[in-house]
Amino acid sequence: DLCSIKTFAEMSGVSVEEAINWADSGAIPSLKLADFRMVNLARLRDDLLKGKTEFQAGDYSHV
Repeated sequence: DLCSIKTFAEMSGVSVEEAINWADSGAIPSLKLADFRMVNLARLRDDLLKGKTEFQAGDYSHV
């Protein structure tokens, strides 16, 4: 599952700018489709289910 940065920000209750920073820094899993960076919700959900509780810059490499 993928969603836009804007949608992810709205669902998470953070600003779009903060969500962009998280994606750009690799704190959340994302990938680029055409000219759009999308949040990889499937990977995020899997990591949360495995017990991941902290997300730091560099946790995810960009695909």
